[in-house]
Amino acid sequence: MRLAADDVTRSLAASWRLLWADAKALPDLDLSRDGFWRSYLALILTIPSMIPVLAAERTLAGLSNRGSLFDAPGLLAAVVTAEMLAVLAVPALLIGIAPNLARNPRFTGFIIAWNWAGIVSAALMAVPATVFALGWSNPGIATFQTLAFATIVLRLRYCVARAAFGAESGAAGAVACASLLADYSVIRTFGLAGF
Repeated sequence: MRLAADDVTRSLAASWRLLWADAKALPDLDLSRDGFWRSYLALILTIPSMIPVLAAERTLAGLSNRGSLFDAPGLLAAVVTAEMLAVLAVPALLIGIAPNLARNPRFTGFIIAWNWAGIVSAALMAVPATVFALGWSNPGIATFQTLAFATIVLRLRYCVARAAFGAESGAAGAVACASLLADYSVIRTFGLAGF
């Protein structure tokens, strides 16, 4: 199983369209069984967005970014784990709350869209981290910028849930709230600033 460039392009474009509440973008994702597993493989595309987040967390921890970014293995592990959990926590939480949901075909589409949207979300959250790590903002402004970009990510998550489960189900709001709770828990668990 591999990721083809056209699959990545089509899936990321569909995720971007979902941000704009275009539910018709959902079928542009590969909603097959292979597409399900490829959506997990695609999470490797979040690695570039982890670098500015790591640099921002290093700055907040008082570490220099001039040498190696990877000389604090504990911080590196915390950032990588937190980034992955930010994507994986909500689907796991939903299965924990409603185990029968995993058999619902709409849930499979939700997982696929959620994973691809996770890549877009990670890229969006890397923007304020990059600005802060470069020294172009102070911690107060970085917090405001992070909250602004987190609002965009929350909208994307809401739109993914709404497209996958349908507007009439009312699940989108619950999923968005669950994602806020999960993100806050992950950030607090790993002691990160939340970029």
